Amino acid sequence: MGDFVIMPNHAHLLCVFSDEETMRVQFDSWLKYSATKINRATGRKGKFWQGDPFDHLVRSPEQYDYLRTYIGENPRKAQLVEGEYLVRRYEG
Repeated sequence: MGDFVIMPNHAHLLCVFSDEETMRVQFDSWLKYSATKINRATGRKGKFWQGDPFDHLVRSPEQYDYLRTYIGENPRKAQLVEGEYLVRRYEG
């Protein structure tokens, strides 16, 4: 797991998978699991996460750097304040 940010209705993350199908299966699992847990904890029902996930393979160092910057700046662009999101920058 690399950089990530969890926002009120969506998340961005960088992680490594062996192939595209494994990535899609894992993303579906994360979305379902986390939405179920969050809805239970908040007493909500129904859809939690924003629709139309955008998942793809990173194909170059430039694209990787761009996505790291995008993830880090996303809360500010959404005008969120500290406590409304969780962000981690991988330094490994």
